[in-house]
Amino acid sequence: MVIRGSFSHINAQLEQALRRVRPDIDLEVFDAVKEFKEDMLGQLRCLVGVQREYGLSSWSSKDMLRYRLSRSQAYYKAVNDMIRDRFHPMEFDFTLQTQSLFNAALPGIPNFVYTDHVARAGMSALQGQFGAPSGGWFDCERQIYTQAEHVFTFGPKIRRLLIEHYGIAPEQASAIGAGASVLPKRPVELTTERFAKRRILFVGVDWERKGGPELVEAYKLLRKRLPDATLTIIGCRPEVAGDGIEVLGRLPLEEVSEHFHDASCFCMPSRLEPFGVVFVEAMQFGLPVVSTDVGDIGSIVVEGETGHVVPSGDAQALSEALFQTLAIPERCQRLGTAAKDRATQFTWDAVASRIAAHFPGEPSFPRAELEVTW
Repeated sequence: MVIRGSFSHINAQLEQALRRVRPDIDLEVFDAVKEFKEDMLGQLRCLVGVQREYGLSSWSSKDMLRYRLSRSQAYYKAVNDMIRDRFHPMEFDFTLQTQSLFNAALPGIPNFVYTDHVARAGMSALQGQFGAPSGGWFDCERQIYTQAEHVFTFGPKIRRLLIEHYGIAPEQASAIGAGASVLPKRPVELTTERFAKRRILFVGVDWERKGGPELVEAYKLLRKRLPDATLTIIGCRPEVAGDGIEVLGRLPLEEVSEHFHDASCFCMPSRLEPFGVVFVEAMQFGLPVVSTDVGDIGSIVVEGETGHVVPSGDAQALSEALFQTLAIPERCQRLGTAAKDRATQFTWDAVASRIAAHFPGEPSFPRAELEVTW
C-alpha cells in the first residue's frame, strides 16, 4: 500500500479496515512523503524541475511551491523511481495507492488507485490561486489511470470525469464512497426533543473554502425567523460574532463527537469540495445535512430526504434550506433518521470490502452486493 502522508487520516483508517476485512493479506505500507524527505538530492532536482516547468512565480509562496511541486513532472518521476528502486523486483500480488499524485505501478503487478479527485475536476479555487497544472502533469496523471488495474473514486462525479476526459473504460472505474473518522461511541438520539433545539454545527479547518462567511450571513437571516437557533463553529477560529454563535476552534476527536451528538443539523456550505468525509460523519450521528451542490456533495446528501443542497455562494438559499430543515422538529427528525440509515453505506470496512473484491484471486465478497446507492 503506497500512501502520501496522512491524507486527512484516511490512509490510517483504510489500512486498518483492510487488515480487518482481509486478515489473510500481508500488507506493507510505504509513505512516499516520508521517504522523499530523506532524499535531499532528489528534492533539489525536483525544485529545479518545478522552476523549469512552471517558472519563477513558483517561488512566490510556500503554498504555491508545495502545490506546483506535487503536480510537477520532476516530482512524479522522482516518486516513481523511488518506488521502483525500493520494491522491484520484489514479488507482490498487487499494489494499492491512495491519491493520484504519483504512480505506484510496478512492472507486471496490478496497481489499484483510490482517489478523491482528478486534476480536470475543475478545482477552480485552487487553480485560480496557484494556476492550472501543466500539460506535462496532465500527461503524467493520465498515465496513472491508464496503467491502473482499477481506479476507485470517492464519488460518481470523479468517476464520470475519468471516463469522459481521461478515456478510462467504465468497467475500469468504480465510485465506492469513503468512511467516517469520527463515529458515535454511544447510541444516537433521534428524538424530536433533540431536533427541536435547533443547534447548527459547522466543522471545518479552512473557513473561507468551506463557505463559512456564507453560513454566518445565512444564519443571521435565519435568526429573524427562528430566533432560538444557534451556531457552533469547530475546527477554526474566524472572527465572527452574533447572538447564539459559539466559536470553539480545533478540538480532540472525542469532543467533536459529543458536538455531533448534541447538534440538530450539520451545515458546511463548501465552495470547493471533492467529496467531503465530514458529511458522512455527520450522517453517522443522525444529522440532516445542509450544504452546497459542489463536487460530490449532492451524491452524498439526497435532496429532501437526508438534507438539502443549494447553489454555492447563495446565502439566501442557504438560509431557506436551514429554515426548511429546522422549523418543524418532526421534519428534521425524519431527515436525520434517513441520513443515519444512508450512512451505513459509508464506513471504512465497507470501502475496504469494495476494494478487496477486485484484488487478484477469488473475490471474498460479491461486488454487486457491495455497491453504493448513489
